[in-house]
Amino acid sequence: MTKFMIQPESSTVNWTGKKILGLHTGTINIQSGYLSFENDAITGGEIVIDMTSIIITDIKDSKTNKDFLDHLNHDDFFSTDQFKTAKLSITHSEKADGKYKISGHLTIKDITHPISFITSVEIFTDFLHALGEIVIDRTMYNIKYGSGKFLSNLGDQLIHDDFILQFKLIGQK
Repeated sequence: MTKFMIQPESSTVNWTGKKILGLHTGTINIQSGYLSFENDAITGGEIVIDMTSIIITDIKDSKTNKDFLDHLNHDDFFSTDQFKTAKLSITHSEKADGKYKISGHLTIKDITHPISFITSVEIFTDFLHALGEIVIDRTMYNIKYGSGKFLSNLGDQLIHDDFILQFKLIGQK
C-alpha cells in the first residue's frame, strides 16, 4: 500500500454557487489529507477542509464582500463558528477510462451523506496530482437559505441547491 499525503499549500479548492441572476465564486483551503493506493486503486483517504478559510473572489467591493462572507459563515450557511472543518472520507474507487469514480462520505456541519464523483489521478514516482469536481446539494447539510425546496415565491432571490467544488490535489509519499 502507498500513502500520499496531501500538500495543502500546493493544492487548491475553488467553489461556485449559482443563483437565478448569476453566480459567486471563491476558494477554500485544505487543512490536511491523504490518499491510499493499492494495486493502482484508491483504497481510502481523507480530506479535511478548513471552513473558516472561505474567500469570495468575484465581489471586489470590500463592504459587499465582507457582508457576503459574514453571511456564508453564519448559521444560514456553514456555521463556521461551530463547525470549523468539513471532511471527505474516501471508502472505495473504481477505475474506468483512465479516471477514478470515487465513493465515500462527505461531512458538513456534522451531517454525513454518501457521495461519489469522478477524478483524474496521475502518479509520478513520489508525487500525486489529482483533478476533479464535486457537485454538492447544500440542502442535505441543513443549508436551506434561499432554497426553492423550502421557501416559496423567492423569484430572482432563489439560490440553486447545488454548489460545485473544483479541486487540484498535490500529494507526496
